[in-house]
This record gives sequence, C-alpha cells and structure tokens, in this order.
Amino acid sequence: MRYWYKPISVFLSINLIIAQVSGGKSQEASKLVHVGYVGESVENISENYQNLVHQKMLSLVNQNFYEFYSPGDLSKSHRKHLDKILLNKEDSLSNDLSILAKAANLDYIFVTVLNNISEDPKRVMLKGEFLRYQANTNELYRYEMLSYAEDINLHIQAIKKEMIDTIPHSVHTIGRNRTYILAGIAIILALALSQSFTDLGKYLAGGDGSEKDTTPPIGN
Repeated sequence: MRYWYKPISVFLSINLIIAQVSGGKSQEASKLVHVGYVGESVENISENYQNLVHQKMLSLVNQNFYEFYSPGDLSKSHRKHLDKILLNKEDSLSNDLSILAKAANLDYIFVTVLNNISEDPKRVMLKGEFLRYQANTNELYRYEMLSYAEDINLHIQAIKKEMIDTIPHSVHTIGRNRTYILAGIAIILALALSQSFTDLGKYLAGGDGSEKDTTPPIGN
C-alpha cells in the first residue's frame, strides 16, 4: 500500500494549494497606475532626429512597473485629444491634459516639446521641455532641456530619476497571475503523479520499484 501514499499525498497537497489560490484574497488591494505618453511636439528638426528623439523618449517612459500606453495606443480612441495637446498651446495645455486623463483613465501623462535652435546645419541644438502631468493633483511638472542631440542621454538619465522613478508602482492582487499559478501547479501534479504511477506499475508487475543487479555471480 505504500506505493499509493505518494500520489495520494501529492494530489491532496496540491488541491489544498489550488483552493487557497482560487478562494484566497490578497491582503493588499489592487491599485493599477496608468501612464500615457502623448508623443513629441517638434520644430525645425529633421526626420532622422525626430525618429531618434521619439525612440529615446518612448523607451524612457515605457517602464514595466506601471500600465503603459504609447502614442499608438492612445491615438486609437483619443486621437483628437492628442492632436490638441501636441499643438502645445500654453493657455490650454493643462486643461487639455486633464481632459485626456479623464477620457483615457490615466494617472500620469508625458509630453515632449523640442525645437532645434542651432544655426549650424551640421549640428542640432535641442531646446524645450519634457512635461509630466499628474491627474490626482492637476499639476504639470517641467524638465527644461538645452542640449546638442548627441548629448540627449545625459538629460534622459536625469529625467528618469526625477520624473519616472518617482511614479508609484502598480500593485496587483494574486488574481492577475492566478491562471499561470494554476497552470504551473497542474504541470507539477502531472509530473509527480506520472513518476508515482511508474513506480506503482513496477510494483504491480512484481518488482519493488528499484533497480536490481542482474549480473550473474562470479564463481570462485
């Protein structure tokens, strides 16, 4: 009967875990932080440098500790709001950002505003701002930039420290990962039972589940 103990104990233990995962509630409530990036408002900047700035800023804002919405995501249902914000009208910018935040359920919104002020056609001097709108306080934070294009990474590091890393992380309950947890448990259960029934099969076939030495004895 001892060969039945292992599969039964494994089955009961994993069922207990499944019951806890399925019915248990997290002690900490779920709180998702939604962050959107509108894009760039640029002037006098070539297409190549526009693409460079876009990739740099998109990578900066796209972090995995909150729920991120790219310009492409937002433009699917809020294109009109994005276009209005990118016009960068100072007298209505905060209000435009507030409207988008409510429409898209965003906690934070980022916008880049840059202009090339260089008189040297061979170099690009970027002047402008990186903006962060915070919906719950209705405040607009600004990081001013004045830099040659090739030095933009220095500003990106500072922006990340001041404006990105200070955003609260999303908090998820166990429900978000419940499917993956249950799938993992099912795989473990299948492997454990497979091994257990293999040993049981050997026992029923007349063995004890262990390897025996079949080498004939050597005569004296």
